[in-house]
Amino acid sequence: MFETRSRGYATDLMLASLDGYVSRGDGYFAARTPTSPSFWWGNFVLFSEPPRKELMQKWESTFDEEVGCTAGIEHRNLAWDSIDGDTGDADAFVAKGYTLTRDFYLFAEKTRPSPHHRTDLQIRPIEGDAEWARADEIAMESFCDEQSTPSFRRFLSQQASRYRRLVNKGFGKWFGAFSNDIMVASMGIYVRDNIGRCQSVATSPEYRRSGCCGTLVHAACSFAFEKMGAREIAMMADPSNPSLRVYQSVGFEIQERVASLSHSKTNCV
Repeated sequence: MFETRSRGYATDLMLASLDGYVSRGDGYFAARTPTSPSFWWGNFVLFSEPPRKELMQKWESTFDEEVGCTAGIEHRNLAWDSIDGDTGDADAFVAKGYTLTRDFYLFAEKTRPSPHHRTDLQIRPIEGDAEWARADEIAMESFCDEQSTPSFRRFLSQQASRYRRLVNKGFGKWFGAFSNDIMVASMGIYVRDNIGRCQSVATSPEYRRSGCCGTLVHAACSFAFEKMGAREIAMMADPSNPSLRVYQSVGFEIQERVASLSHSKTNCV
């Protein structure tokens, strides 16, 4: 695993390294995933310290030289290796058109059933084209709305294909929650060096707030602990996302508060 203060960001670097490249420079790690240039967390730079106004140009040139050289990159995504929410001089970047994003990394060494655990659901690794297509459909239902652009929908489909390739290479498993043989929720877990990372937890809209998400996360993580060699599992969550409480209800704890700066190059001032 990569030597960073943030164990959460180390898992982002791990995921990028599975089908891409991670290089180390003077005061930063650079991650590139040429097969998925629109995946911002597969194409980013993690700096060792929070942003400073006088280093803005250096940070941008570092990204452009290390990551932006990849065909299809139309963004900059800049993170820093702090776990206490320090944002440094982020306001100077925001004034130039960047978006400041705050996230939590949660960790668990074991999980427990949620208060709304569903014993009627079957949780298992998915298999076959039809089940992967259904998982892709659930992601579309969960993460898209009428304002979602065609490019974002293409990105989700590309990510679904990427997730499947990584499973086929033996890096992880994708899980489905089934109600009467119908997949109603899905998520992935990838493991390396005994550290697992959850990906794309999604529940079909009509099954939300019914215990499906918590049941899936607990069962999938239990599988990873028992059969995939994971000793600890990480996940990233938006502080404002209601699912945060679900993750906490099954045993995940907030241990890192991180921030990042990003923008589409076409929107750069």
